Amino acid sequence: MKKALKITGWTLLTIILLGFGFGIYKYQTDDMLRAMINQDESKLSYGPLKEIISLKDFDFEEYKLEVNDSINIYTYLFKPSIKSIGNIFYIHGSGGNAAYWSQLYKPLIDEGYTVYAADWRGYGKSNGSPNYKGVLEDTETAFRDFLYKTKNDSLKNIVYGMSLGGQLAIKITKDNQKNVDALVLDGAFESAQKIAIDYAPFEFLKNRARKHPENFNQLYVGTRDIRDIQDIPKLIIHSTNDLQVSISHGENLFKNAKEPKEFWKTNTSHIMTLKDKPKEAIEKINRLIR
Repeated sequence: MKKALKITGWTLLTIILLGFGFGIYKYQTDDMLRAMINQDESKLSYGPLKEIISLKDFDFEEYKLEVNDSINIYTYLFKPSIKSIGNIFYIHGSGGNAAYWSQLYKPLIDEGYTVYAADWRGYGKSNGSPNYKGVLEDTETAFRDFLYKTKNDSLKNIVYGMSLGGQLAIKITKDNQKNVDALVLDGAFESAQKIAIDYAPFEFLKNRARKHPENFNQLYVGTRDIRDIQDIPKLIIHSTNDLQVSISHGENLFKNAKEPKEFWKTNTSHIMTLKDKPKEAIEKINRLIR
């Protein structure tokens, strides 16, 4: 009996030690898990791409904007070959960069929209490293430049945000309602806290995220900020097949938004509406500014 208990004890100790060792190994080798435990926003939320793909098929102008003494960002103004019918301030998501997503802008440009796209710090040619406060500052700087460059026309302005950029699109629209005529969101986050809950691999991390919203960015929270947008038409797009951002994010944004609003459920991959359903997307966007 004593021998059996001894063997059981050693077996349990071995399992505990192996589990502890595996936990240390995962912490040391899994960047995402380590970022979740340490709440490192720079690793959790951003995947900047420095490489700039060729834009030779586009008519565009590139600008370098000074955000502060240490940060410069690059922005791009894509021009249609026909008379412009509207201006779009396009905010990309957490991955890639402004040039990388240019094929998503193409249907808009071909339709006659002038598209202004910006890279946050750390993305493309922009220097620095992204963080919640910094990407908001970069987006605000770019939006001021967008307004300056389009001030002499009488065209309507659309703010278009995809994925993580959706939260920023809501914030920009909320803060500039006199200068925004429509808001489009595609696969947008409802909040950084909700994304952390969705992606946390262990229940203790999910519970920590649920109980402590103060641990997450509070400068812009999609479901909170969208309530304050008055009288601006909103098109909220989210795919039932989105494996990166649950459709519940889009549903909650729509629920909190004031009229006029439309919720368009698609069946594409994450943020691929303009690629996979360009004709339908253009028709809906056109209706927003008529």
